[in-house]
Amino acid sequence: MIVDDTPVNLKLTRIILVNEGYKVLTAASAEEALELLRGFHPDLVLADIQLPGIDGLELTRRIKQDENTRDITVVALTAFASKGDEQKAIDAGCDGYITKPIDTRSLGARIRALLDRRAESRAGPAPPASPDPAHPDGVAAIPPAELRALRRRFLDEGQERARQWLLDLEGQFNANEAARVVHQWIGAGGLLGYTALSRLAREVESILLERPLDQTQLRESLTDLAMAFSNPREARDRVVPESIVQALSGKRIALVGFPVNEAQRLLVTLERAEAGVIFFAPADRPIVETVQECHAIVVHVRPETAACAWLDSSSEISGRRPLVLAGSREHLLALDPAVQSMATEFLMDSWEPEEVLVRLCHAVSARPMAAAPSTGASHAPAGRTTVLLADDDPTVLTLVRAAIRNFGMECYTAADGRSALESVRRIRPNLAVLDVNMPGMDGYEVLAAIRAEEIPVRVLMLTVRQQENDVIRGFSLGADDYVVKPFSPMELMARLKRLLLR
Repeated sequence: MIVDDTPVNLKLTRIILVNEGYKVLTAASAEEALELLRGFHPDLVLADIQLPGIDGLELTRRIKQDENTRDITVVALTAFASKGDEQKAIDAGCDGYITKPIDTRSLGARIRALLDRRAESRAGPAPPASPDPAHPDGVAAIPPAELRALRRRFLDEGQERARQWLLDLEGQFNANEAARVVHQWIGAGGLLGYTALSRLAREVESILLERPLDQTQLRESLTDLAMAFSNPREARDRVVPESIVQALSGKRIALVGFPVNEAQRLLVTLERAEAGVIFFAPADRPIVETVQECHAIVVHVRPETAACAWLDSSSEISGRRPLVLAGSREHLLALDPAVQSMATEFLMDSWEPEEVLVRLCHAVSARPMAAAPSTGASHAPAGRTTVLLADDDPTVLTLVRAAIRNFGMECYTAADGRSALESVRRIRPNLAVLDVNMPGMDGYEVLAAIRAEEIPVRVLMLTVRQQENDVIRGFSLGADDYVVKPFSPMELMARLKRLLLR
């Protein structure tokens, strides 16, 4: 049974699960679901937390308190930006939860896993599921004309509502009602293929839930959202690049200390690349033999895990496998420098699936730095780290150059790609920081030329998170790292120092 007050979510989720071979009932409210449960006993209820009237948490409590329905598996649909939703779901009795936007390719597999776990606990057979091999993606199973109509209606209604809210900010604006609608857009946008729009909706929801309400920030975010509805990025299902699948397929990734919601997001993301996952609690003592079976270790850094044995630089497992540190900028930058230097990669703040795959791909296939050849080139002064910074934005050049020099490094600058390449050839810096979008030669072309000429320099790319292809293309051309704009100088320096310590 699917319980959701958004018609688009109900329809698309139902199609996905029907194509997986399940019998599906839908309800637009908790009250309707409770009425249906009098004559229908589903194996699983998939319920949105934010429902009008009786919400999804109260629905779960009533299901679990009734002896006739307490054996039903209940899975909550939550928005990652809604702080505390996951813990509230667990406290209410939910057996699991899925964050919006839903990954349509993995939903069926996740439901099967939950039902298999339920069946195993009862020593009974798992519920039958016969997915339609012609439609591995639920959205693809919808007739094209009907899918186009759904997308058009979603965009038109969203554009009209967002514009009306901008007008209402000058008078009577109902933040709670807006938060409810935006919450629906998070799921609907993801299901319809508008993942960038879904992320914007999630940002607006987080602003709407804060008190006091920041009118200026809300106006800016609502404007961005209205523009996204007016001119959305093409709705399409992302396919994991073959190069990443080849790098991660069959690899075993250790996840240490992740909250349940983060662990589930990582599990789904890695399954897309055909990688396996092993979960460890922070208190678990790392054993050399177990670590050797893994191809990379990802540790969630926060106060509860900062002192765990997995982050002990003197541990016998230190350096045995690539280490990726995930968490907020605040917690990662607060780590002891010796621990930071252990990391092969960082995942900072609200990561996206593509970023996880690229970072892990880079971690498991990181190459050693070649020694600098002896040439007649005019090298920078010996004994001091040199950085070439290339960006056509004078403000970025000024601020980042000041940060680099404050850390005792020599910084040379270039305002376009061709000048950057000439400086790299002449100076032979230790590090090069290249903006992707530059006049003349862009950052990719400069990077390709550097690698083609085998100039021994670490290269860090400056890019934009929404353009996941930028990241993938940069690494395929030989980039050593990247930083997403906007970024803090402290984050950039942490990454530059880590590159130097490789």
